[in-house]
Amino acid sequence: MCLNNIGTITAYLDLFKANPAEQELLYQDILIPVTEFFRDPLTSDAIRESLLPLLFAGKEEGSSLRFWIAGCSTGEETYSMAICLNEYLGARAAAFQIHIFSTDISEKSIAIARKGIYSRTEMGGLSPERLERYFEKVAGSYHVNKSIREMCVFAHHNFLKMPPFARMDLISCRNVLIYMEPFLQKKVLATFHYALKENGYLL
Repeated sequence: MCLNNIGTITAYLDLFKANPAEQELLYQDILIPVTEFFRDPLTSDAIRESLLPLLFAGKEEGSSLRFWIAGCSTGEETYSMAICLNEYLGARAAAFQIHIFSTDISEKSIAIARKGIYSRTEMGGLSPERLERYFEKVAGSYHVNKSIREMCVFAHHNFLKMPPFARMDLISCRNVLIYMEPFLQKKVLATFHYALKENGYLL
């Protein structure tokens, strides 16, 4: 209302109904797309040191592993997960069929994630070694390497309304449920329970 110099809710509602661009602006503001690479280093260390050994225990080369990043925002968490996988597997990474399905309710965020191009200020959570190994500098920005991008599939998806993915080895849903009322949280957890394999993991 302030940006549009409007003094009453009723007047703003009139503008909102008549202006699709304003609807999209308000929608994007409400979504709170806050993320970064390796946002929580302790969690990343636990994934690499404890969780991935469990997931790959007994897996033969050529096996398929399916991950779902629910609420991936602009892709930093997804690419962080892919980097963790690459660091854990090393030269064996190409021997497995790894698919990281990454979804978000914001089509704008998904478009950014698909490109995999980030500014220098968005690279704060990355060590110089990871920056050198997993990114290519392009016109002052940083582009995620092709080998990492190829693990990741991005899609617009609302997990409260749309059918979930299935047979997931791991679902990561971080910093999303805090914005939901308890009855919605229960609905989401039921969805994830359906989507996970019997011995899958929820982060």
